[in-house]
Amino acid sequence: MRAQRRSGPFLAVIFGIALLALGGCASNSARVYAQQNEAAQLRQQAEEKAPTPDNKGMYLGLIRQMQERGMYFASLAHIDAYEQQNGSTPEVQRLRADALRETRQGAAAEAAYRKLLSTTEAGAAWHGLGLLAAQNSDYKGAAIALREAVKREPTNPVMLSDLGFALLRSGDVASARVPLAQAAELAPDNRKMIGNLALLLLVSGDGEKARAVMDKAALSADSRATVYRLAAEIGQAPQPVVMAIPSAAAAKATSSVPVLPTATPFQSMLDRFGNGG
Repeated sequence: MRAQRRSGPFLAVIFGIALLALGGCASNSARVYAQQNEAAQLRQQAEEKAPTPDNKGMYLGLIRQMQERGMYFASLAHIDAYEQQNGSTPEVQRLRADALRETRQGAAAEAAYRKLLSTTEAGAAWHGLGLLAAQNSDYKGAAIALREAVKREPTNPVMLSDLGFALLRSGDVASARVPLAQAAELAPDNRKMIGNLALLLLVSGDGEKARAVMDKAALSADSRATVYRLAAEIGQAPQPVVMAIPSAAAAKATSSVPVLPTATPFQSMLDRFGNGG
């Protein structure tokens, strides 16, 4: 998902060699070379597969590939070319909105997403609006938009995880539990989901179980450092205060009735992730 002039793999090789000479670090230069070579190959494929009635689906697939590899600027150019030949669809408009968001063109991205709210891409559009709000550190606004996304795609683990993260960042730890647990169960091998789950545990004061979750998922040292840093940031944020003032009769009735803890899907899921189940 996620320039027009043909450069070809040969120029990518030259560019990679130049970086090798300047950088003085073989591993970094090799990585840059690989990225440049892959980008050149994708551009060449896209140019060779110019949109026609026969291969426009393949061309759209190449645009998705570009976005999956982080080539959002290039994808915008190819979206223009695609639309010139084939017209637009809600999916193509959503790909454009995603690329605008990732290239930090916030106002244009928001306008593009809002045009999609009454289309088949409404869930993705609300998700994009939530991510835009999060980019601006408006986590309460992000949570509102992400709730709308989850209403439309209730089994989408990415949307659920992003909603839970936005709720955590806005200080609503209690509300973050269910979407984060759902995301972790729907995508148990996704380390981002597990990282967000560990973040919830840390913010909730359960450092031991958070470490167990990260150990089981084999999170890298960098990922763990990010989780701990975010937990520290969230811990400093003011917590929302919700106060209920019961009537005298209600207070008297509840004072004599023991409250028993109920088992929740969240806790059963934590037992599996944290206790090696």
